[in-house]
Amino acid sequence: MDISNSIRGIAVFTLAASLAIWLGISIVTDQTETILQVAGVIMLLTCILLGRKIWLLLIFFTALNVPLIRGFGTTEFGQVLFIGFTFLIVLLRRQPFKLKFGELEIWMLLLAACVAQVYLRNPVGLNIFGAGSVGARPYFMFTLAFLSGILLANIVVSPLEIKWALRLSILGSIMGVALTAFRMRLGGGTAAFEQGSLDDGKGASRSGTLTWLATNVSRVVASYVSPLRACLHPLWAPVILFTIAAAAASGYRNGIAMVGLIYLVAIAYRSGFMGVMLSMLAGAFFIGFLSLVNIAIPLPPNVQRALSPFPGTWEKRYVDAANESTEWRVDMWKEALFTEFWIKNKLLGDGLGLTRKEMEMMQSMMEGGQGLDSMHSGMTAQQEAMMLTGGYHSGPVQSVRIVGYVGLTVLLLGMIRVAVHAHRQIIRCRGTEWYPIALYTGIPAIVLPIFFTFIFGEFGKDAATLVLSYGMVRLLEKNLPLPAYVKLRRMPYILKRNPRSHISHEQGNALR
Repeated sequence: MDISNSIRGIAVFTLAASLAIWLGISIVTDQTETILQVAGVIMLLTCILLGRKIWLLLIFFTALNVPLIRGFGTTEFGQVLFIGFTFLIVLLRRQPFKLKFGELEIWMLLLAACVAQVYLRNPVGLNIFGAGSVGARPYFMFTLAFLSGILLANIVVSPLEIKWALRLSILGSIMGVALTAFRMRLGGGTAAFEQGSLDDGKGASRSGTLTWLATNVSRVVASYVSPLRACLHPLWAPVILFTIAAAAASGYRNGIAMVGLIYLVAIAYRSGFMGVMLSMLAGAFFIGFLSLVNIAIPLPPNVQRALSPFPGTWEKRYVDAANESTEWRVDMWKEALFTEFWIKNKLLGDGLGLTRKEMEMMQSMMEGGQGLDSMHSGMTAQQEAMMLTGGYHSGPVQSVRIVGYVGLTVLLLGMIRVAVHAHRQIIRCRGTEWYPIALYTGIPAIVLPIFFTFIFGEFGKDAATLVLSYGMVRLLEKNLPLPAYVKLRRMPYILKRNPRSHISHEQGNALR
């Protein structure tokens, strides 16, 4: 026994010494490559140790949401790890897998078929590391999300893991915000995080990072406490004010809309219809208060721009800039839907990539050429560039361009049905310890079809969000230790029958 322990100790010491020597030499020769190799080994060991709990890594990386390289981020990295290891574990029969085929699965398969047919009709190759509008990267990212959603919907997990999923989601969001702030402070990678940071030419800047921050924090608040009651709580009230301030400071009207929808849905579940009415009244008073403050102390331009949809004392230049932005988009939508130049096949779509002719037009425009024929000279160069790449700033219009009216119909119906199932899980979990996780996963699914249709949407991003939401809804349906959801039906009102109603008139007279 002593000899065996000695041999084991010598082997461990030799291996550790060898790794230390290799690490020291590698750091001196190539630090970047060495750090990547060590990180890869650590990640591999983490996946092996997690085993069938690998889905928690997907949850954490999705919440982290940090860009990495060439358009890919931690979300896609987590999906690759989850898909690869889960397939392996299922094949080894170490992961229980209960395949269910129902209504939601039909919608997901129809959506995948819509994406597959446009790829087959408009092939763009297999280059997944090219530009977002050229190559197969958008299709690859949708495929990752689709496979992740299917696997999430059918694996068997323990209730304790579901509790950890909520904790890791919150932790990932906090770490993502911290990493964003750190990168921005250093000045490195700001462009990657500040996607959509613009200036409208009138001093009203916009920040996508602040919108993302406000959305994540408001989602956490809505999962744990009624936003209406939280406004009177000494700890929660500052957090709610922070989310509203961050959404307003982003300069995006859709940031205010998203935070407002999250809080409104949470109030509807936690405080009922009267709570919604009271919150809308309180919101109107709050907007009025800000309007009065704006008279004495003008609010920052980006805040006034974000609040411009509401009546108030906002400066005319910021309101006009916001309205011009809306008109700028509406002109693109009309041009795309009512002409045959921009979308060739409105029934089935033109796909996610650019055609050779569109690519040549884009290159001509970048080189200072005319780009398009005189028939479309009424459009600005920026509008033409956005329309060539499918950036319509509208979920339905962009979906028509990519998968046609057929695909748009499938996408919207799929969103609605997933939202219905998410609602059922929230009702099922009400009054239990699972209520926060049901709200955390369900509220985004319920808000998605509204936001996508009427406010802002992107086909690739929102289709991926849909299939991942489907996966989480199915995971809760199958694995929560609660009775299955049963739809309550109102019993019809039945008139009580008079016990003497069957007595004839003659018998009644006889009784009397």
